[in-house]
Amino acid sequence: MPKTSSSLPEGIEDHTRFQQRFWFAQRWAWIGFAAILVAALFGALGRGGPLSQRESKLAGGSLELPIITRWNAPDELRVFFLPSSSDRRLVVDPDFLTIFSIESIAPPEKATDYENGRIGYAFPADATAASQVILRLQTQKPGLYSFRIGIGQNVVERSVIILP
Repeated sequence: MPKTSSSLPEGIEDHTRFQQRFWFAQRWAWIGFAAILVAALFGALGRGGPLSQRESKLAGGSLELPIITRWNAPDELRVFFLPSSSDRRLVVDPDFLTIFSIESIAPPEKATDYENGRIGYAFPADATAASQVILRLQTQKPGLYSFRIGIGQNVVERSVIILP
């Protein structure tokens, strides 16, 4: 039974201890909510923000990959090719296509092939200028996944978190 205080009228119980615990829990809930908002602003909960993308520099250029994205949401993979006198080639493991579906490629690839267990997308050579290719992706299912991706023979393993 809760204590009664001598300063309270008769029949009124003192709930100070309960109120202090309630206020303590309320303050922690506000701190947790603020942490979630800050994480969302930095991109830790999906598309946008510095934490949602990762840049991988390779010998033939660089890749900007999503590392945190949302399920059934559109996203992009940006490929930056350095100037080259031979065709430029983006390679992905078949696992990549179980994680993402490729909705479109801009500019379109010159050719597609399958070599050494990887799918290759060839793009025209340009010895005078760097170029950019954007793959518009759609995520397939939530979870943590790994895949291999690269430019030419330079292939790296990357992971992606797809949030529900």
